[in-house]
Amino acid sequence: MENEINDIELLIAKFLSREVTPAETDKLTHWIGESPRNKQIFEESKRIWDKSPAYFAASEIISDREKIKGQIIQHISKPLKTFSLPSWLFRVAAILALPVMLGIGWYLGSSRTSIETQLCEVTAPKGQISKCVLADGTQIWLNAGTTIKYDPTLNGNIREVQLDGEAYFKVSKIKYKPFVVTTEHAQIRVLGTVFNLKAYSGENKVETTLEEGSVEFSLNGSATKPVELKPGEQLVYNISEKRITLGKVDTYLHTAWKDGKYVFKDADLQTIIRELERLYDVRIHLENDSLLHLRFRGMFEYEQNIFSALEALEQTTNMKYRMNGRDIWLK
Repeated sequence: MENEINDIELLIAKFLSREVTPAETDKLTHWIGESPRNKQIFEESKRIWDKSPAYFAASEIISDREKIKGQIIQHISKPLKTFSLPSWLFRVAAILALPVMLGIGWYLGSSRTSIETQLCEVTAPKGQISKCVLADGTQIWLNAGTTIKYDPTLNGNIREVQLDGEAYFKVSKIKYKPFVVTTEHAQIRVLGTVFNLKAYSGENKVETTLEEGSVEFSLNGSATKPVELKPGEQLVYNISEKRITLGKVDTYLHTAWKDGKYVFKDADLQTIIRELERLYDVRIHLENDSLLHLRFRGMFEYEQNIFSALEALEQTTNMKYRMNGRDIWLK
């Protein structure tokens, strides 16, 4: 069902950008005729497209913002949960970089478009996981606290995305037009593949985990030969030590977050604290530094609250916790 919805969303975007084939036009026409709801979705998408100039006046941004705000509120069931807009609305906005995207950013703090640079920026705030689809069909899941920037037209010889945080990429293959993800310290280059990239600013590691296809990892400003990864491999770059390690991993441990699951296998407490702070938008303090040596194995469901996660940690150790608002002390 979800794949079918994704196909329709991409068909609408391709039709509006005049990149659709005759066969795709027939498929879209058939879908529109299946129900009044389908027709309404298409007409609303076309209306947004037709009224959107290259530059957006403040009055137009405000107008679109107010029209979608009610829909956004209806589809957020509780704080700190993956937000789920009507999928056609969010994806068309991500594909077309229209004022709708600016409206979503105003309400959720999740995205905005820079008129000066013409780059589209999408952010998943702490406590939320987001997903967007680019004009080429590439799907990107953004972990909490992650920001990406990209040219929504994907013009040029490469398709480039700038990343700060963690994202799972399912890249559409376009021969002779590589897909490049740039971070503060490194760059990933692919044609069509599925991989996870973790590169939060302020952290000491860049991690690339490959599920399908192949990727090339290279350090920014370095003349060294890029490192090619094979499926099932993970490359970790230690920034302070300027050291690269490459090895086989269970990729699910590093990609389950996109499905709302955080899986830990022999993880240290510091790693878990970072994830919980992003996941639940809390601040965790240690009353005893010796806790940092503890190792954990288990899983947290994204939709569980912070109490469930802390109680799971309590059950496997002698650790106790106390809370005051969004501050948590462990001892």
